[in-house]
Amino acid sequence: MSSVAVQSFAFDTGFDPGHSNASASKVMEQTKTALFPFLLLSRELRDNIYDHLLTSSRNLPSWPEDVIHRKPPSGDEVDSWEHPNHYAVEDLKNDSTALQLTCHQIYRETQAAIARLNRRGQLPFRLDLMMVDETMLYPTWLSYPATLNKVPKLDVDVRLFGDVGGKRSMWTPGCGGPPIMVWSLFFLLKRFLFRGPDFMSPVKSIKKPYVRELSINIVTPSPVPPEGFIIEDNRFCRSFRFGKRKGLINPETVLDLMTNHMRYLLSRTYYTRKYAKILFERIERITFSLDGHPKQSWDLFKLQLNRLPQDIRRDILLLTEV
Repeated sequence: MSSVAVQSFAFDTGFDPGHSNASASKVMEQTKTALFPFLLLSRELRDNIYDHLLTSSRNLPSWPEDVIHRKPPSGDEVDSWEHPNHYAVEDLKNDSTALQLTCHQIYRETQAAIARLNRRGQLPFRLDLMMVDETMLYPTWLSYPATLNKVPKLDVDVRLFGDVGGKRSMWTPGCGGPPIMVWSLFFLLKRFLFRGPDFMSPVKSIKKPYVRELSINIVTPSPVPPEGFIIEDNRFCRSFRFGKRKGLINPETVLDLMTNHMRYLLSRTYYTRKYAKILFERIERITFSLDGHPKQSWDLFKLQLNRLPQDIRRDILLLTEV
């Protein structure tokens, strides 16, 4: 134990290490129950600790049963298409909340660490999304280091579990519109854009996040099921509808379904205009990947820009370059 730490311990506890009955072992024994003198560390070491805490991630749930304390949303603000989503019941705090509530000095240093990591693009915002039996969605935050007005990148990993086993898949096509699974994903995203990371909280009036890039990555299960994935044919829409499918959906099928229906939502037709408006207002870019390999992306800012007259477009581009 350093002399500074001993002095700090003596000051906090009233123990006198210079007393004749005192011993180094007694100091060490009593120090075990004392608070660690964090602020006596050098600023460089404290910054390293802040960086480690703000860039670390939680462990992936290994199986849907590992995710407890979940329930579907309820109340007047819930859409009927949202019932496959199972949200955490507990209030979610971002990873820096405890630090910022400790004291004024640690609050200022944590804010400085957040700003520093954000400038470097090193703040991880990661959401794990388990899709179970093609009927349920379990979102779990792996990392949400700070509440920011502008989230640089939101990474969403979609993992596939279970066996549709003759059940009615939520990928079943609707009456001319996207299937329920697509709407469930949309309303999950809408909850984040209007409520923040705590999906079950009331709608926020301030600090609604703006996402510069939404990256949705479909993950191929490892190991691959012994029987392989469901082989879809050109009549897969009928098999979805009549529950004739058994097994685990192919990740490539999920990618095709997501990208096709995202293209439809972003087309801003009479039926999708109000939903597309939310995406265009709160997200700058959307990318879909398969096992980390980008497959399809939309630059929503440019799509919006291309709809404007040429002179207004030119003025906006000049402003964004300043």
